[in-house]
Amino acid sequence: MALFRQGLGSEPDASFWKNKTVLVTGAGGFAGGHLCEHLDILGANVRCFIRSDEQSPVHGPRDKAIVGDVRDYNTVLEAMNGVDVAFHLAAVTAISEARSNVFDTFATNSLGTLNFLEAARTRKTSRLIYVSTCQVYGKQEKYPIAEDALPHPLDIYSASKLAGENLAGSFAEMYGMNVIILRPFNHYGPRQRPDFLIPDVMLRFLKGKELQLRNPSSTRDFTYVDDIVRGYILLAEKGKSAQVYHLSSGVERSVREIVDTIAELSGLNPEVSHASEPARLDISRSVGDHSKASKVTGWEPEVPFEKGLTRTLEWYQATLGNGISTGVQL
Repeated sequence: MALFRQGLGSEPDASFWKNKTVLVTGAGGFAGGHLCEHLDILGANVRCFIRSDEQSPVHGPRDKAIVGDVRDYNTVLEAMNGVDVAFHLAAVTAISEARSNVFDTFATNSLGTLNFLEAARTRKTSRLIYVSTCQVYGKQEKYPIAEDALPHPLDIYSASKLAGENLAGSFAEMYGMNVIILRPFNHYGPRQRPDFLIPDVMLRFLKGKELQLRNPSSTRDFTYVDDIVRGYILLAEKGKSAQVYHLSSGVERSVREIVDTIAELSGLNPEVSHASEPARLDISRSVGDHSKASKVTGWEPEVPFEKGLTRTLEWYQATLGNGISTGVQL
């Protein structure tokens, strides 16, 4: 697999991961599933912490699925037993879902993080990676956004993720724990839920459904999921405790440009309309500076945007062609 070419400074070190026990919460999710697969390739003993309604992303003699909920401390404590490295990705991430159930979002994203940290402290887990989000920045005035920008969360999702960051930082300070904080910008790829921009656009095109854009001029910074999880792994190897790192492409693209690129790649001529005005909480611009992570690890995105879109589109085409449900409600 291209992610693990030998001899390159930006590739994970298989000797670091071989036979290590690694816990991934949120393993049934989009990035969590891809992360588990890559850790498995590197030779880690992967514990995939999933909810009861999810499927483990990997199967094999070195892999173990643990069904549980991060809101249940005892389940997390049991899963953390004997773990060398733990990645915390479990969260309510879909914006509409998060905003419609604020108590569940806070319980999962913030109190779930507290359970993760306390379980790791009790089990003496040596290295922790908390995956936050670029959404904590909200609306900024200076772009590209660097790690020293002041967070300005606009909703319960971003506020709860920032609370998780603060908890992670406090455990690093109080107990001397090795906790690394990551703020990935938007990512995409096969198996992403259809309530995110790129899969939503692709599925609507493929099903001949109308696409309505709230704000086609708004911009986002997209990186292919394989590059994102490679960054997670590299920063777990080389990142410094209590530090915040970005993973981003550093390329700002408008929603209109993204939609047009997908239309060109798919060869479809979709019906696209525009909402009368953007939603109040819409962020008009988002683009990240990932130079800090690059200096520490050598990480750079390797999959060109169009190539990543092509891989993703092919996956959704194959999935629909095989009659497999993508969970899309159209």
